[in-house]
Amino acid sequence: MQKTKLPTAQSKQQKHNTIYNYSAFMRNESINTQLNKANMNTNYSPAALSTRLKNSTILRTALIDSVLLATACLIPTLSHITALPLYQLNPMLLVLLAGMLFVPSRANTMLLALLLPTVSMLAVGMPTPLKAVCMVAEMLTIVSLFSLLQNRWGTSTPKLFASLLAAMLCGKITYYALKALLIAPAALISTPLALQATVTLGAALLFCAAHHLLHRNK
Repeated sequence: MQKTKLPTAQSKQQKHNTIYNYSAFMRNESINTQLNKANMNTNYSPAALSTRLKNSTILRTALIDSVLLATACLIPTLSHITALPLYQLNPMLLVLLAGMLFVPSRANTMLLALLLPTVSMLAVGMPTPLKAVCMVAEMLTIVSLFSLLQNRWGTSTPKLFASLLAAMLCGKITYYALKALLIAPAALISTPLALQATVTLGAALLFCAAHHLLHRNK
């Protein structure tokens, strides 16, 4: 008969170490699993999703505003290089309407109304300081009144068109009233009124058409 080999103290210690290491490994795995679950729950919690969405919206708004400000500075330069009177098309107002279209936030649009003429004046010297004040007043009037009328009249395309047209008309009145006070009355109207009316009407139509296309499925 073979004799049963009794376990030595060394083999007992090795077995004990193996069991201990396995238990420690399993505990670490359990802790890591719990931490991963906690991180997943945190990442997909309403608060985390809201923060991510807010950060994404801020980044998108900043990028759009940067492009619009760069465009506002580029237009006077192009007008000077090409010797074309692009100012007669009221490009600053068109840039503002683009901002209203792509970032429908009143606060952001008010900020654009302040920054567009100011940044263009500081960057390329156009418009002149007094004219920049008139343009800021015009655009602030448009943004404020359009927001007010939009809330009262509704956001259907015909009502949106009426709101914007009324706001732009009041903006023009504000612009020329300030221009008459700050600048020589002899240079009050430098762009033919018929052209201004055509540009205003066309800008309102384009804005409402683009707004309808962007929001028709919402």
